[in-house]
Amino acid sequence: MERIPVLTSDGSPTLYHEGAGEHYHSLSGAHLEARQRYVWPCRIVETALLRGRVKILDIGFGLGTNLAWAVHEVQRGAPGATIEIVSLERDLLSLSSLAPHLEALPEARLSVMLRGLVTHLRWRQSGVDLALLVGDATREILNVEAGFDAAFLDPFSPKRNPEPWKVPFLASVRSLMAEGGILSTYSSARSVRCALLRSGWQIGLGPAVGTKSSGTVASAGSVIPPLPPLDEKVRRKLEQRIASVEEEETE
Repeated sequence: MERIPVLTSDGSPTLYHEGAGEHYHSLSGAHLEARQRYVWPCRIVETALLRGRVKILDIGFGLGTNLAWAVHEVQRGAPGATIEIVSLERDLLSLSSLAPHLEALPEARLSVMLRGLVTHLRWRQSGVDLALLVGDATREILNVEAGFDAAFLDPFSPKRNPEPWKVPFLASVRSLMAEGGILSTYSSARSVRCALLRSGWQIGLGPAVGTKSSGTVASAGSVIPPLPPLDEKVRRKLEQRIASVEEEETE
């Protein structure tokens, strides 16, 4: 399927995927979204400062933007901390397709890093350990070792790519998280939030990025400070939907 280059509002590039009918990033800004939707809500810099290391599960490598900004922000905010990232991608793009996006990253060394990762599916250097697993995420997740402090849930939408948004996969991700690990996603769909709750996550209100609605954050156990709470009316509707689904499953 053809992918059409698009320039987002913060000046960073993304692609429009004709087959999915969706952009890889928010049109408010690809780089803006990486920071505000994933890096900051998952508190990866804080974790790296506290523990001297951080381990991240990147679900939907896409153009490599979220991964690159995670490395950039941790190295800037917690120098000396080690970084481990496992990234899942069903449809890995060629280096020629990725080139404009790699060149737009804030540091040239990030482009070198991602080129190495895409070429060899592994990159280890200067305290950074990256692995790229290519294939169906619901199968590749079975090859991943536990202990993640953060998860970036960024596949195409539930309508276009439903499996990563369902209970079995989200429960698998939950089982791989360290206590207090945080997941962030752009989706605020009721079905996704219900699936997260049914998978053992605690959920809260994710940040809004540009003109997009608020996403969802979730934690493996309690966290301090607590996740931003959902509106009480929204939470009641989620509880009602879960009760209805569970009742249907027992019939």
